[in-house]
Amino acid sequence: MSYMRNTAISANNKYRECSIMGKSVSMDLVRGGRPRRKKENATRPVQKNLNVRKAQQWFRLSAIANFNEGDYTAEFTFAPEFKPESVEECEKEIANLIKRINRARKKKNLPKMKYMGVIEGKTTDSLHFHLLLDNLLNRDEIDELWSKGRGKNKKSIGFTKIDKIKNQYGVDGVVVKANYMTKEFKLENQKGKRKWFASRNLKKPVVERSQNWKYTDSKITKLLASDELEQQLEIDNPGWELIEFPRKNPDTQKDELVKIDIRENEYLGLMIYYRMRRRE
Repeated sequence: MSYMRNTAISANNKYRECSIMGKSVSMDLVRGGRPRRKKENATRPVQKNLNVRKAQQWFRLSAIANFNEGDYTAEFTFAPEFKPESVEECEKEIANLIKRINRARKKKNLPKMKYMGVIEGKTTDSLHFHLLLDNLLNRDEIDELWSKGRGKNKKSIGFTKIDKIKNQYGVDGVVVKANYMTKEFKLENQKGKRKWFASRNLKKPVVERSQNWKYTDSKITKLLASDELEQQLEIDNPGWELIEFPRKNPDTQKDELVKIDIRENEYLGLMIYYRMRRRE
């Protein structure tokens, strides 16, 4: 009998992303004579050799675990006189902005800012960056800190667009923004250059213990044939419900919303992806 690997990575105990992999796995859960830990922290992917899908998932789950509607999404641009000549120069400007924000927060006895961000721009002329950040400073204060100099010599480095994260057409605003911010990850992977960053005070997604005994390839085949897989997944996860998520249709290459994403891999066989949230 061939068992399939059922894994889940969760964020804030209210949201999880799951997969059922078609490769047969051993029922033995002991490695080196020691049982696996029940849960373990998900580690940040090595950017140089990242798997795009896993990196996007890490970013999305980290965002969900640390930000909520009402926190901020922000875009920062550069005026012509302050345009960076390289990604490295852009990174220095970001680091300086974060220092200024944290100094302002310290004066108000606030903790260091939580943030996640990406640098975008296919050329140095178009470099800009996006942030997800908490809302402990107001938007005007953050906008004021995107500047250089003091007094009469103070100049804005560029434009800012800072908005509160909101639900969009029934979809969690954090998920929408995280998906948008990861759209260039594939391009970055090809170039081998990291253009995303995050603060160190974030909660990490949690890898739940794999359930290697729950599904067999024959059981999954029967559930798919009878169109009962969605129902069975919710029965097997009491207190949780399947939710729609975007994917690109492999045949039409058009974006669509699905509750289950089923793929075929010549090495791993059938692969099933789904997302769940805890019932309210």
